[in-house]
Amino acid sequence: MRYRVLYDGNCSFCKWVKGYVERLDKQHLLNFEKLQEDSGIYFNQTDLLRELHVVSENGRIYRGFSAIRRILRTLPAIKWGAVLLYLPLVPILGEWIYRLVARNRGRIWRFIQKTRRTFQIFSRKNRAFLV
Repeated sequence: MRYRVLYDGNCSFCKWVKGYVERLDKQHLLNFEKLQEDSGIYFNQTDLLRELHVVSENGRIYRGFSAIRRILRTLPAIKWGAVLLYLPLVPILGEWIYRLVARNRGRIWRFIQKTRRTFQIFSRKNRAFLV
């Protein structure tokens, strides 16, 4: 089954995660669409910006943590991970973590960028010592 994934095309963190997921989607079962390009027939922009939406071919809608679980179940390379997300109490914790990440995705992206720059600096310094 194929899925339509609506993501925030203006969010660098979202685009970064999308890139990783696309590399794992060898069967091309996920069709990523920027939520800014959604016509607004089924969803309003506020809901779309608040959480990830995944829509199945038969019209079933998954939001937030449920959308993450659906995406993981779709990817053969990490399908086993989805099983863990259905264990008792995991959905409660997963929803809480999802909301925390969603609210702070800008901060998380800045941290990732800062960490990347730091490791680039260290790798440059190490190369100088190796020469």
